[in-house]
Amino acid sequence: MPNFPPPMRPQSPVEPPPIDTSSPDEARTSFRGTYYNDSVPLIRARFPNIDPLYMMKIFRGTITPRGLIWLDVDREEASPPDFPDLAHLLYCFEIYAQIVCIFARPQGMEKELRLQMALADYRIRLLKVSKLATFESLNEWHKAVLEANFRDGQDRVEGWTGKREELADLLRYRR
Repeated sequence: MPNFPPPMRPQSPVEPPPIDTSSPDEARTSFRGTYYNDSVPLIRARFPNIDPLYMMKIFRGTITPRGLIWLDVDREEASPPDFPDLAHLLYCFEIYAQIVCIFARPQGMEKELRLQMALADYRIRLLKVSKLATFESLNEWHKAVLEANFRDGQDRVEGWTGKREELADLLRYRR
């Protein structure tokens, strides 16, 4: 069952803790049972236009929330703009989620299914929050949740189903 959005409190934003990417392979907490070269052909077959550099960044957990925009291969701009709207944010996140699930596949189909369900619950939560919060604050909240999950392990189901109430201060009500 999807989690409901965290309560929105009009307070000052809380900075999420920094992510250490100095030694990505040793510090990586996700995809321990995955060999990169075995998963890439599956991803390339599904998303042939995505640069393998971004697959490697997802695998290592070094991609940034803002970097997900590079998964939109139809973009015409050379520089990474911010997400202009919810549809674009969800589009890039969906591609990311599918890549994460392919990387999790060698850990077993049950793990992949649980991860797919957790990511679907997170998307539902994003959509619910979007009805109440401004897009700008939703975007900041989403980035903070992504950073926390990149840091804690992208294939941890608990990370995607957790409410992350400590980040609720990033959300602002619509007027």
